[in-house]
Amino acid sequence: MSEAAARVSRWVTRLEEGCLAWGVLGIAALTIANVVGRAGFGHSLAFAEELAQLLVVLVTFVGLAHAAAKGRHIRMTALYDALPPRPKKALRVMICATTSLLLFYLAYLGGSYALGTVRALGSVSPALEVPLWLAYLAAPLGLAVAGVEYALALYKNLTSEGVWLSFEVADDAPREEAR
Repeated sequence: MSEAAARVSRWVTRLEEGCLAWGVLGIAALTIANVVGRAGFGHSLAFAEELAQLLVVLVTFVGLAHAAAKGRHIRMTALYDALPPRPKKALRVMICATTSLLLFYLAYLGGSYALGTVRALGSVSPALEVPLWLAYLAAPLGLAVAGVEYALALYKNLTSEGVWLSFEVADDAPREEAR
């Protein structure tokens, strides 16, 4: 089972990194194209602004999942860091389980909203005329992938020695100090 979890982790990480890389490159290219269009031709490219906004939403929610995978999410650790190893591990297991469940629930709610309400309204984006329910799916997609990352961290904590922030990152790994 551990090898299967490692394969899932690698596959999800590649998916996240691909979405983030292409999303950021797309945002940069669209922004540059819009500046060139405005400065060189006197007109903004409406589709460029709209597509860049959609990519920002995608990068935000997929970035949430990637931060969870790399153990770089925001954590409040004052009490947690003061705990001895066994209670710390128990707390980490509880955190991973509840966070994973919450993220899956939010993904479900977001998906239901996008596929139900927004799709039924038939709304489309102004310039590209893309159905908005497709654009709104970026949020539940990112939340679901983040839920998978926390579920993998839960699995790692339940089956391995030590305390793990994510499937790949141990809690005792060196961290950058706050400046």
